[in-house]
Amino acid sequence: MTGARTVVIAGGGIGGLAAAAALAHSGLAVTVVERASRIEDVGAGLMLYQNGIAAADAISTRLGQGIRAAGHVVGSDDVRVLMDSTGQVLAREPIGEVGRRLGLPQVPILRTALQNLLFREAVAAGAEVRLGTAVEGYDQDSAGVTVSLSDGGALDAEVLVAADGLNSVVRAALLGDGPPRYLGYTSVRGRVVDSALHPMSFVVNGLGVQIFVAPADARTLYWTAKITAPQGVWPAMGQAAALSVLADQLADWHEPVVQMIRDTSVADVSVTDIHDRDPISRWVDGRVALLGDAAHPMAPAMGQGANTALEDAVVLAQALRSIADPGEALLRYQSLRVERTTAIVLHSRRQGAVDQGASREEAESRDSVMRSRGRKDEATFDVVDWRPDEGSCGAETDAQDRTDSRPQTDTRDVALAHGTRLGEARS
Repeated sequence: MTGARTVVIAGGGIGGLAAAAALAHSGLAVTVVERASRIEDVGAGLMLYQNGIAAADAISTRLGQGIRAAGHVVGSDDVRVLMDSTGQVLAREPIGEVGRRLGLPQVPILRTALQNLLFREAVAAGAEVRLGTAVEGYDQDSAGVTVSLSDGGALDAEVLVAADGLNSVVRAALLGDGPPRYLGYTSVRGRVVDSALHPMSFVVNGLGVQIFVAPADARTLYWTAKITAPQGVWPAMGQAAALSVLADQLADWHEPVVQMIRDTSVADVSVTDIHDRDPISRWVDGRVALLGDAAHPMAPAMGQGANTALEDAVVLAQALRSIADPGEALLRYQSLRVERTTAIVLHSRRQGAVDQGASREEAESRDSVMRSRGRKDEATFDVVDWRPDEGSCGAETDAQDRTDSRPQTDTRDVALAHGTRLGEARS
């Protein structure tokens, strides 16, 4: 080992690319290893809440501005309509109010747009991205980590960051804690362009089904249908059948919602069973650390998967930049993230079960709570009221590109509020 400040990141999804950008901006030499052979258009959309926007801004001003430009910035007076399957309004949730209170917006955005922004930011900051290769394991000693690759090669580094998702190979080697836990419902996701419903934001509750809809840019709505079902049933259908079956199941719902589903292109549909894992307190093994879904996979009920991965990236970069010993830095990162993400994982699990309304009694209780509270989830503010410490990534305000001798990238196509609470920061 040379002693250079080097990091290998397993996985080039949202968490891995965010970590690459944050770490490269902090002066580390970063190599991302991603099994996919190209960065493709994947998934529908996601919501970046105030905590995710704060993390993106900390990585670089350019990234934060790019997200705002590519997504749909929720206005201060915007509302989300909560309704039942007949179209009867249960409540109008003042989603713009959170932005007014915290000084940062919510920004729903297409997943592909976010991934591309993060990819470009990581490359501009100096990270190398190796596509078409997977991390298969690691060995380490007091000097560093040797990372084994699927092409038979290996990389030496000071630190390995596992951002390789729900079924992380690195986590399996580190913890051996088995498969994730199926939560009893699946997710069918899609998007539509130039829908008559754009730019509405709304949630529709049915028996064993909940649909979340938000504008993702100037023309696109994305939607997510969570459906109570046995494990494996919906993914086995494939895109076309899943879209058709969903539309048929919702045939007697509020007609504009059904039409939105029918207007969705099969090519834009994703189907995924929903899993999480019980929270753990050990994310670190010497010079190896977990991040994002590899560390804390969670139900989508709070929309916090991508947001907490962005937080992880910023906190990890701060720890590695400010603490000379890599092992100590990773333990510091772990100590700052475990309590917060544990709370969010457990709350998301509970909220997801409530949202499904799997029985008639549960559905009526869910609708009644939304009607009385006037919002989907009472805990949202406490979750999104977060921002990193000052100077977390050390990025320049204008996010200047780094030029050095590193290999060029292959472009073939924390409690709920660790850090500074936004409200407290302005008091």
